[in-house]
Amino acid sequence: MRLTSFTAAAVAVMAGSALLVAAPGASGDHQSSSSAYGLSLGGTPGQPAAKFPEGPGEAGEKLPAELGPLAAGGALTVTAEDDHATAKVTDLTLGNGLAQLPQELRAGLQQIQTACEELPAEPADGDQEIVDQLPGELGELIDTPGNLRELCSVLGEGTFTELASVDELHVDCNDKTGTVAVSDVSVFGSTTAVNATDNVGRDTPVLPAELAPLIKITLNRQATEGENFTVDGLVLELGGEEVAVLASTTCGGPIAHPASDSSPEAPTAPAPTPQRGSAPVTG
Repeated sequence: MRLTSFTAAAVAVMAGSALLVAAPGASGDHQSSSSAYGLSLGGTPGQPAAKFPEGPGEAGEKLPAELGPLAAGGALTVTAEDDHATAKVTDLTLGNGLAQLPQELRAGLQQIQTACEELPAEPADGDQEIVDQLPGELGELIDTPGNLRELCSVLGEGTFTELASVDELHVDCNDKTGTVAVSDVSVFGSTTAVNATDNVGRDTPVLPAELAPLIKITLNRQATEGENFTVDGLVLELGGEEVAVLASTTCGGPIAHPASDSSPEAPTAPAPTPQRGSAPVTG
């Protein structure tokens, strides 16, 4: 299931809305670069919102209202220093309102919710019939009552009126190490997805794998490219396509310092010392 049309529309609406702030550093030897941004859309790398050694040391803004159905509310703060960067998102909601989400995603979520409501609390003979009503890829992945029951327990009492909300997401990179801390992550209105923690494991999925054809939310995605080490706080994918990255930091390689234009002076020979004496005269 692909959501190319939605992704394209979302990117068109959000174009130019990534927050751009910058961050500087002091001069000196053995410095390494760093950068951070609060939001990237459409699967394209985010433009550095904070960048060392250029720019202010810290800045923050609220998400712009034109982000529409993809994100609402939220405040972003980014910093960049010598080989150290941070990005923090607070009070953010993704997919604010099920009616505004792509039709394929709405239909799939509604069918899962209906199946969860029909599934009895304890296993029963008719459970497989409920599973068999799930369509296409969902039916192939959620192919047993046990899988459906596990999925329903993760989603809890969610209302499916929003994709996710985050009370606070804090991302940090320091040289070649990175950490992600979260608090009060809610998915589909349910608070059962992720408990508050100061150290989220690398590539932590928020939702069960059964939902990946529709939606995938990953915390603490890390990648190394050349000398750059990047930590993405939250990655949202719809229909297998990356739609948004929230709170990203990158720590890079050493900053090159220009060589001096002056060259050392060539050594000069010492002046000769006069010698007194007489020389024979011939004739």
